[in-house]
Amino acid sequence: MKALTALLLTLAAIMGGVLAYRTYAPAALHGTALDTPHPLSRVELLRDDGDRINLADSGGKRRLIFFGYTKCPDICPATLGVLARAWDTLNADQQAKLEVQLISVDPAFDRPAVLRRYLDAFSSSFRGFTGTLADIGAAEKSLYVYAAGGTTPGTLIHGDGVALVDEQSRFVRVYDNAAVTQGELTADLPKLLQ
Repeated sequence: MKALTALLLTLAAIMGGVLAYRTYAPAALHGTALDTPHPLSRVELLRDDGDRINLADSGGKRRLIFFGYTKCPDICPATLGVLARAWDTLNADQQAKLEVQLISVDPAFDRPAVLRRYLDAFSSSFRGFTGTLADIGAAEKSLYVYAAGGTTPGTLIHGDGVALVDEQSRFVRVYDNAAVTQGELTADLPKLLQ
């Protein structure tokens, strides 16, 4: 009888440990982590306020970087809408650690003022970037994004993922469109900003 009691107590302790672990262990992050963080290339871009910046300069913040364009009929506004709602769930300290950036794949139309007006519809805190086709291509390559030019609205092709870049300007994680639209990125943001 003592052996049975000891066995039951041991099983109860093990089950209690499993339950405690499941309850208090940090939840796994969504998206796809890069096996090796990838430093961003030094690429000069033009920010929506007219200042030139370097893609490799993080300003000490984590960044969510998305490639798109202002005439995009579907993916871009949907993604930016989700990012704006996610931004609004963050407290001021978390927002201070993060910058959401749109890099245009349509530099012929998306000049700085156009980008600023477009992004203001989502959040005045978001930043837009443009540049030469060569510079945008180098930025895409640095973040493993494919884009192809079209000549009319809706014909530009670009990746639909959102890249997470850390404070050291290393590409560390990517969220595909499903992970963004289904709320996985939103759920991860507080953990990513700790």
